[in-house]
Amino acid sequence: MDDGLYWTAMTDEGQPLTPEQVFKRVLWRSVLSVTAGVEQSTTWTVTGVAAIVALFISNLDAVSKIVTGSGVRWSLILFAASLLTGAISKVLGMALQSGLKTIAEMETLLLSKDGSNLMDAMTVEPRQLMAEISEPFLWPMSLLMRQAGERGVSDYLSSDRRYVRIFCWQIYFNLFHAVLGVAAIVSLAVSMRAS
Repeated sequence: MDDGLYWTAMTDEGQPLTPEQVFKRVLWRSVLSVTAGVEQSTTWTVTGVAAIVALFISNLDAVSKIVTGSGVRWSLILFAASLLTGAISKVLGMALQSGLKTIAEMETLLLSKDGSNLMDAMTVEPRQLMAEISEPFLWPMSLLMRQAGERGVSDYLSSDRRYVRIFCWQIYFNLFHAVLGVAAIVSLAVSMRAS
């Protein structure tokens, strides 16, 4: 619906953080603190599934005597999918922890006296600085870095929102990892030959 008004995007650039933004940031980051525990538990479950697969494959002749061929095939497929989704969940958790650590270090620096002096001494505009920071990265990382930097200049909570979305994906992949592992074990149990 065009009412003759032109809407412009709200921007945070050059403005102080609002109380609402501070509240959201604190809340989101407290939720994100769980990511280390999720990543650690994924390490243990991926290790467990890998051990089951190694034991399964090393005793394939014996297993084939009590489990049908299709049961062996499907359980191996499900175990492999479980390992893959678990590995993705772990990588997302590691990326989140690293990103949160970097943000904390940057905020500590920027909120210090030295950080304030550093910001006052800068001679380039924030968008230009983001473009220069992204230069050494290869494409498409350079494009992603530049876009993330530009969003961060105009939306102070953009990185926090991105980390919350990554955390959600970490949880989803962790759930898929567990469900696929259980499905692989059930597949083995269901396809056992009658004795």
